[in-house]
Amino acid sequence: MKLRIFTIIFFSIFLTSQLMAQKGGSLSVGATPGLSYMLAQNTYYLAENSKELDYKPKFSYHVFIQGGYNFKEQHGIVAFANFCQEGQRYKDEFKWKKYPALIGTHEKNVDFKYMGFGVLYRFAPLLPGQKEHIRVKSDDFHFRMKLLVGFEADFLINAQMKYTITPTNGTATVVGYPIDPSIGGYPGYTPNQSDNYKEYFKKIQGVGVLKYGFDYIFNNNMYMGFALETKFGFNDINAPAYKVHPKYKKSKNYFLGLNVEIGYNFQKAKMKANAEKKKAAKTTETKPAKVKPPGIDKNKRVDQVDKATKKRLGVKNKYE
Repeated sequence: MKLRIFTIIFFSIFLTSQLMAQKGGSLSVGATPGLSYMLAQNTYYLAENSKELDYKPKFSYHVFIQGGYNFKEQHGIVAFANFCQEGQRYKDEFKWKKYPALIGTHEKNVDFKYMGFGVLYRFAPLLPGQKEHIRVKSDDFHFRMKLLVGFEADFLINAQMKYTITPTNGTATVVGYPIDPSIGGYPGYTPNQSDNYKEYFKKIQGVGVLKYGFDYIFNNNMYMGFALETKFGFNDINAPAYKVHPKYKKSKNYFLGLNVEIGYNFQKAKMKANAEKKKAAKTTETKPAKVKPPGIDKNKRVDQVDKATKKRLGVKNKYE
């Protein structure tokens, strides 16, 4: 399936989760710097010598955007898209005198660029003393623990390799890789003519993802998250043409880093409940009854004593 189809599917799921987030949700961006490894390596097996080069740390990183949907307060899902810069470094000494052109320090640098899409299950347990709905504004808390586990599909954008040999008391020289059989390389391979090695690897890799950390939630529902993140490849990343050697080993990518994100938590259901509560309080408010000013009763009883009698007796009409 083409990359653009996966992109459309991901953003459809992402937008739908935001529209359906009646229990609440989140939106965030961030980065994960760390170290990547490609295990086990294949050095295209120098002729008569299948020695692997020593592994060296390689700085790598991911940048991502993600959206979450909480179907319960402590449980939810997270969908994300990220750009991954990964790979592996190697450095070792080659001292086999049978191949003088190869004697010296060998260094290999492998760079991968992936576009990844994934879905994670999120578990955020309540810590002692914390109450429900602590992913939104409250003065009683700030930290929230989180554990995320799930699957990611990475699509290879670019793959590059650089192989150099530094002879004793000499200068580093870039060598075509795989190494030419005429100077000691394995006969089944010929040097690549450029630094583009995309055809040497599979276009898609499946990856397991695990994150553990904490979110610091501000009073305006913004939050900053920190988590240890590890990724481990499920499938062999090497293309079929790379597997002809009888001692071939599968290669898989691994990553370990510190995940840092900043985002916003929201809960539509809570906001709606608050609005309805305010509306109900307004409609049940008692208003003072209107009082009409006193007036003259047109049907009043007529006094039977005439005016002359009242005047003589000194009695005044109560209506005068």
